[in-house]
Amino acid sequence: MHKVLTKEEVEGFHSNGYLFPFDLYTREEALALQQRYAETEAAAGDELQKRYRVKAQLPFPWLCDIVQNPRLLDAVEDLIGPDILCWGTSFFSKKAHDPRYVSWHTDSFYYGFDPPGTLSAWVSFNDSTIESGCVQYIPGTHKGPLAVHAFRPHPNNLVGNGQTVVDVDESKAVNAVLRAGQVVFHHESIVHGSGPNNADHPRIGFVIHYIAPNVRETRFPDATAMLLRGEDRYGYWGRDPAPKRDFDPDCIRAMDASRALFKAAASRKAEAGILS
Repeated sequence: MHKVLTKEEVEGFHSNGYLFPFDLYTREEALALQQRYAETEAAAGDELQKRYRVKAQLPFPWLCDIVQNPRLLDAVEDLIGPDILCWGTSFFSKKAHDPRYVSWHTDSFYYGFDPPGTLSAWVSFNDSTIESGCVQYIPGTHKGPLAVHAFRPHPNNLVGNGQTVVDVDESKAVNAVLRAGQVVFHHESIVHGSGPNNADHPRIGFVIHYIAPNVRETRFPDATAMLLRGEDRYGYWGRDPAPKRDFDPDCIRAMDASRALFKAAASRKAEAGILS
């Protein structure tokens, strides 16, 4: 018996590699998240996505609340089971009339998980439309073979090393159009990307990465996560600290350390010329 998703929705996720829309917050609640985001970004003095990556939630209790939202976890449980860890989060934001984009890629290309079992929940703080550069997916590509990437860095590409899947059949692309407060779920191995924001409003996505405890990090030791529900019977993951207040300095240090490990692992892969 599923908690919040239907049998058809669960089967559709496993077949397509994505699922949307999932209603999480009302439009009024999403507006409050937009305001909190704007206040936090103003206090940080720069775009949150520039520094607050990989474990962006760690220094902020209000972001940890989103990660642990019971309704969201019910949907995650329907998709990956009752034991749930969150190993990280990131922001992907584009200002109004922002030329930046996210090239076609798979998350698996710069993860190192065995098995490749990350479920990402892309929470839309405001309306994510075709005009504003919503996420696009190529259905079924999570089933393999592994997508081949090329390195095509560009100043407008929000993907760090410019990883770009070659030979994408864009005629198959599905636009994950979301209203503020809705979520799209996707498998880490699906080919996805997004275009520039041509709308008059920003497009803010908060992406949460969930796994079952049998998934382990293979690229470096001492990986950490938040245990959110159930049990961890494997012991592959240490525990992330919990923030006492916004910009918690201990949590910022933990976030920065984790991001450095991820960036170093990605750089090693790029230097080795590995393309899938």
